[in-house]
Amino acid sequence: MAMQPRALEQLQAFNIRTPATLSSNSNTTGVNLSAIDADVVFVLNAGTSSTGTINAKLQHSLTLDGTYDDVTGGAFAQLTAAASTQKVTVDRSELRPFLRVSFSGLASSYSAAVSCVAVGGARYTS
Repeated sequence: MAMQPRALEQLQAFNIRTPATLSSNSNTTGVNLSAIDADVVFVLNAGTSSTGTINAKLQHSLTLDGTYDDVTGGAFAQLTAAASTQKVTVDRSELRPFLRVSFSGLASSYSAAVSCVAVGGARYTS
């Protein structure tokens, strides 16, 4: 079943992490997703690493510089040496306005290009 053109026009994409080499535990800067009104799909894309693993999970906060908590159901499968593309879908009503990706649990010398985008329907405006 094809999506209606109006639905496609309302999709917005947000860069959570621009493609760059990831080789340490870190957090992305928070991104304001308050313009999204429906389910949000987060797509994490990781290139090939020679060795190692790292964990990635979504976290959210009420303010940009506030305290970030884990998003329920917001963990990606562990990143390994193999390239992967993963998606996590979250109900927007379950999210606080600001979102980031937290990378932790670095094992060995994981080093790969990693990016993350969020895609969701824009708030309805009359």
